[in-house]
Amino acid sequence: MHAKGPKTCLLTVTNSCVLRCKMCHLWRLDTAGSEISVADCRKFIDSLSRFDTHPLEVHIIGGESLLKEGILDLIRHISDKGSRTVITSCGYTIDETAAKAIVDSGLSMLNLSLDSLDPKVHNFLRGKDDCFQRLMRAMDYLSKFKGNKMKLGINTIISAKNLGDMAELAEWAQQNSNIDSIYFMAVMRPFGSGLDWDWFKKEGYSDLWPADYSRVEAVLDELITLKDRGFKIENSAGQLRAFKSYFNNPLGFVKVKRCNVSGQAININALGDAYICFFMEKMGNIKQDNLVKLWNSDKAEGIRRKMRSCRNNCELVVNCYYEDK
Repeated sequence: MHAKGPKTCLLTVTNSCVLRCKMCHLWRLDTAGSEISVADCRKFIDSLSRFDTHPLEVHIIGGESLLKEGILDLIRHISDKGSRTVITSCGYTIDETAAKAIVDSGLSMLNLSLDSLDPKVHNFLRGKDDCFQRLMRAMDYLSKFKGNKMKLGINTIISAKNLGDMAELAEWAQQNSNIDSIYFMAVMRPFGSGLDWDWFKKEGYSDLWPADYSRVEAVLDELITLKDRGFKIENSAGQLRAFKSYFNNPLGFVKVKRCNVSGQAININALGDAYICFFMEKMGNIKQDNLVKLWNSDKAEGIRRKMRSCRNNCELVVNCYYEDK
């Protein structure tokens, strides 16, 4: 059988990172020796072009994706294929020279991770004392060169530690002419942690999981009001309302119907393993397997069937690939 081709892709190019974020444990993984190369990624992108669902959006993530040697050449290759390219970065390594090179690479959008305008809060969550300072410096350099060539966005993870800072961040983004959008994400079980779905009940995660739901609800209601006023909040009001359901009952499925990821996404981890959903079994590996055959295989169809009945609030359903009803 031939499934409809993917519309979007999360491509993890490395687990390596300069930060030590509380909400992500990928940096703990020792995978550098077995990670995919830029050549592997180029071959994968060429395979994506065989599907009939152009234009694709390729979202390049890590770890810190800008640490990958040859990453800007990969971005040029993806852009040349006609796909939109998005990178999420902590901004830590972006100096003036790097900022110009990023803009000139043809990247469609760069999202910088910013969790608070309070340096102490942001640095605590990201695990380095100079993270905020370097992020703001990177933003200045990128703003100097980007013009109309590239969109610049902010990604913010809503957690217990920064809960009171959300409206201030939205106001700041609204007033900053160099910022094109701000996207809020609900804190999930840390990537690469191996924790189960009850992670939020475990000792040691009180800085991530908000204990006072009434406060979460008030913050999200304020964001919904700002969204309705036309602020640069990329989330839909429906997604922000889904966040309320998730924080109120993280084990109760936030979607009215099935998971919407099964028909649109292909996701690659730093080892080259290919998934429709990172939380299901893998289809194969892009280093040696034919992508089109993987996508249309009986194994892939079996994974899609499981996904259609899945009721876990994973990162993909709540944050990355959320769709309104």
